[in-house]
Amino acid sequence: MLTNIFTLQERYALAFSTRTEHPQVRVYRDESVPDMYSHNYTEVMSVPTQDWIQAFIEQELRHAKEQQHGHLKLELHPSLSFSEELVSFANQLGFEVNTMLYMLAPLEVADKLAPNPQCSVLRGDSADVMEAGIRCLTAYDSVMINPDFAVRKASRKREVYETGEIIPYVCFVDQEPVGACEWHLHNELVRMEEFFILDAWQRRGLGTEMIRVMMQDAKNLGATHMYLTTYADDTPQEMYRKLGFQEVGRHLEMIWRKS
Repeated sequence: MLTNIFTLQERYALAFSTRTEHPQVRVYRDESVPDMYSHNYTEVMSVPTQDWIQAFIEQELRHAKEQQHGHLKLELHPSLSFSEELVSFANQLGFEVNTMLYMLAPLEVADKLAPNPQCSVLRGDSADVMEAGIRCLTAYDSVMINPDFAVRKASRKREVYETGEIIPYVCFVDQEPVGACEWHLHNELVRMEEFFILDAWQRRGLGTEMIRVMMQDAKNLGATHMYLTTYADDTPQEMYRKLGFQEVGRHLEMIWRKS
């Protein structure tokens, strides 16, 4: 199953970014939104020695500063282990270091969840539902990040959604969009990404209902499992565990931002 997860991770990244291959690393870039961390990063695929990875991090940071880049994001492929020594080294260089968890659940979980009558969850196959999801995402990001970035990010999402491979699901209360999530299916596995409920509507079971509907749809199409990624210290992790998601892998993420 891990191999399938890694494959779907790559497919998702390539829906937004172009990739160039180099010895030991892959570089992902999205020229449409170059300041979006999740679409512009370098993934380390193999680590010959501890000295090599430390020298590589220093080299990439030096290059980012010389080129006056706004950020630098490095990831270790989830097949690679990492040490506290590496985390400490990256921290000392000014990186924010996070551990990302891969959490997996069988789709049978959805059969045990009762529908939530407070909301309706619609698949974004139609232009109206897709635009409602984009509008909701823009409102959410405008508060969490900044309005200009939120608009540019939403525009990029729209371009990808229109290809039909990655599909938004939107949660409505009284016909008003209050949350959304991305759904990406490949063979027996579906990925859940960009999951959120607007602050005013949290703690009402709306997120659980969105997951239930996405799971049922994936199950009806022959899939068996859903997975997601989340920061190791994220609060929603408790909700995911209650819904049957269990950790099956992790990777190290390092982000440097120009001050």
